[in-house]
Amino acid sequence: MAVKQLGKKGMFLTFIAISLIAALIIIFTPSDINLSGNAQAIKTRVSNVNGYVLDLESVYLERTLQATGTKTIIALIKYMESQQIFFTDFTDFEDSFSEVLLDGTIKGEDIQSYYPEHNTYNFWLNEIKTTAKETFNIDTVYGISNIRVYQTTPWFINVDADISFNVSSETASWNKTAAIKTEIEIESFDDPYYLVNTGGSYVNKIRGSGTKFDEWGTEKVKDFIRDGNYTHWESSNAPSFLQKFTNDLSASSCCGIESLVNPNTLANLGLDRDKDVSYVDYLFWSTTADCDNLELYTVKGISRGVDEFKNFKLDFNHIVKYNLLDDIAEQVCPPPE
Repeated sequence: MAVKQLGKKGMFLTFIAISLIAALIIIFTPSDINLSGNAQAIKTRVSNVNGYVLDLESVYLERTLQATGTKTIIALIKYMESQQIFFTDFTDFEDSFSEVLLDGTIKGEDIQSYYPEHNTYNFWLNEIKTTAKETFNIDTVYGISNIRVYQTTPWFINVDADISFNVSSETASWNKTAAIKTEIEIESFDDPYYLVNTGGSYVNKIRGSGTKFDEWGTEKVKDFIRDGNYTHWESSNAPSFLQKFTNDLSASSCCGIESLVNPNTLANLGLDRDKDVSYVDYLFWSTTADCDNLELYTVKGISRGVDEFKNFKLDFNHIVKYNLLDDIAEQVCPPPE
């Protein structure tokens, strides 16, 4: 009977203890804390971080690569102009592109005069990192590797970069690796081939002519020369824009573009305009485009007659392409033996 009474007494004391603990929790817990509200706040923070990660991969990294890639091409052209050199080969060009993009240097040389430090990819990724930290209290760590630059179409450069990044906050963390890809339009870039071959004096910007293959003729060609525009031919023998950085004049199967050198511009710059060569840009400064290798012609209404473009000549292949067969004035060079 005493045991039963002790049991009831023990249960009563336990109930009192639990009640006291509950009362203390209620008394000392701040009134503004709401467990369901905290859960919602945590959910919101995780959602914000997740949104940042998605935007980082699909928007920020790509757009930043496009912007800094554009600045990198401009810097490389200015470097070539100032040094009066072509890059040794495509590996040399691609390595230099990567170095300028990330660090703003070429072979360790500071090129701040035409590529300020705040143009680099690393600089802008750090800006994104700082903004994310200040806005959402998110930490971001990047790793960049294997930058590639190439062309698959005549008027755009492709730039790819493999990027790993870790994003963490007090509520969640992400580890991701992404292949970031972007395209850079080449129109409005200065042609490095003109700049290096003329000591930087002949500036010709890349601009597509818009003339279709069956619309060419004397008047279209004259406008083409005056404007310094470029065109792409199917099965072209011309090099791509990127090949111009290495003086590689071999035919590009996908991306060859060409312009016609203006003899009047040459004369105004004090450059030789009386050469017996084809005035197609990639042939004009080539050692294989003279009378020993090509059948050259002057053209009525262009280099003869109106004499607007004195001494202008084209090789037979381009006479056909530009629909000038009926306007041949004279053959300057015999066909190759």
